[in-house]
Amino acid sequence: MHTEVLQISLLTAYGKAYIEGKDVSFEKNHPGAYNHRNIRFVAKLPQEQLIKKDIIAENPNDWFKYLKKEKFIRLHLTYQPSAYISSKARLKSVSDNKGSHWHIIAEKEEKCDIWKSKWQSESGELMSYYFLMIKDLDLGSVNFPTIETTKLYLKEILNDLVEFTKKNELTNWIEVFQNALNYLSIENPSKLIEDDYLPTGCYSLEAKQILAACDQAWVFGGIGSWNDVVHVHDYDLYRRLTANLYDTLCNSIVSAINSYPDK
Repeated sequence: MHTEVLQISLLTAYGKAYIEGKDVSFEKNHPGAYNHRNIRFVAKLPQEQLIKKDIIAENPNDWFKYLKKEKFIRLHLTYQPSAYISSKARLKSVSDNKGSHWHIIAEKEEKCDIWKSKWQSESGELMSYYFLMIKDLDLGSVNFPTIETTKLYLKEILNDLVEFTKKNELTNWIEVFQNALNYLSIENPSKLIEDDYLPTGCYSLEAKQILAACDQAWVFGGIGSWNDVVHVHDYDLYRRLTANLYDTLCNSIVSAINSYPDK
């Protein structure tokens, strides 16, 4: 799974658990805590240097405390077009549109804040991740597919890709998609996701199956990725399957992360 998608997914999962009263902490030694000491939650993005009043939280654990202190009741992972979150005037409801930019919705009664991520280089290869707060938007209706529906759609696209790669004799890719498909039927949670990845006791077996399958099937980006496949019999079908795969994986990650708490 893409580093930034994994990071924002885990922040949402741990933030949800903290708001629900779970004893959780997102420490720097967490396997998914990339650049843990450089994740900041701010009221505006820094041009040169952030001043104290612009910093909401210096790290994820302080952000969890801020959310609970300010009486936010729930977090939702989502991905939406940036055009719809850049201005309050343009955004009638945070659930109106979907796209390829990932955000966290922090729900408080009929209003919400949105946290959108941006990273930038500071010194050499050291990266800082800034989560920018946009305050007091109308929440609208927030609905996500059920785990059962999500699993069916994910299974369908993975079956289609296994069939497609077999017909086109893409041997290495057959294994990738078949392994992803296999995760959806594994009953042993320890064979899906490491025990210390997700907050303990929060996510069902089905949610873990979906996340493991999505991680395996995330084949985008970089040299030699699925995007570089060109020698196929039906290139239009390849493009349609690829677009469907991306959309299904994004929806599946959102559905799995948002399945806790079950309300």
